Amino acid sequence: MLYDPAKINALITDLEGYRTAITTERNNADDASKRLLGQAWQSGDAGASAAFSQKHNTLMTDMDDLLHILGKGIENVRAALEKAQATDQNVADDFVW
Repeated sequence: MLYDPAKINALITDLEGYRTAITTERNNADDASKRLLGQAWQSGDAGASAAFSQKHNTLMTDMDDLLHILGKGIENVRAALEKAQATDQNVADDFVW
């Protein structure tokens, strides 16, 4: 066995923690943007609000893409661990007489 399941599970836990933290920050940024844009539209500064909104939307898209990639990475690590453990079991079964 060339891998340590405990370390891989710790990696998965870390990745899930990152996903949770990024999701929280994404939601906080989106909420703050809505409040800020609401105030800006009321002040009549539509040009600056539109520019900010465009940049914010780009950031939200980037964060959503990052969360998708992170989620896919977590799935792939889990699948690799499961496959490795299944292979270990198959090899072990070959030596049972």
